Amino acid sequence: MKKYLIIGLLAVMGLGMMSCSGSSCDCKHEPVLPCQFNKKTIDLVAKTTDWSFDTGANMYYCHFDVPELTQAVYDYGEISVNREYNSGTPKAYQVALPETTYLTVDLDNGDGSTSPYYYQQHLDYAYGVGFVEIFCTISDFYYDGFSPDAMIFRMQLTY
Repeated sequence: MKKYLIIGLLAVMGLGMMSCSGSSCDCKHEPVLPCQFNKKTIDLVAKTTDWSFDTGANMYYCHFDVPELTQAVYDYGEISVNREYNSGTPKAYQVALPETTYLTVDLDNGDGSTSPYYYQQHLDYAYGVGFVEIFCTISDFYYDGFSPDAMIFRMQLTY
């Protein structure tokens, strides 16, 4: 019987301890403020003419000025970038960066015939206060006759 009484008292004490808040456990409940945050989605449209080639890094990049990416958002926010396919259609979908796609193109052999060339296209991004840059790298760095297509990216800022 004593054992059930002790177990019951321990359970009541445990419930009382869990209902306390704060480090002093004075059981004076303060109102809980709702979690507040802001979210903004920014479309970044890269036309084929917007891509620049960086010979030092051996890749294409596209620079976007993003004034909404302030120092406070950079320090305390969450930033993500997705590529959007089929934009503006019912079949639109997004893929989070970084993204690697496996592609093929027929290359001229010089004798009137062609051979398939298989490669990977890798998209990634970097950001800082006031800007974001999208990078496009091709496997084996084979850029002969290549330039990135027009692409739409969606940047989400949560702060």
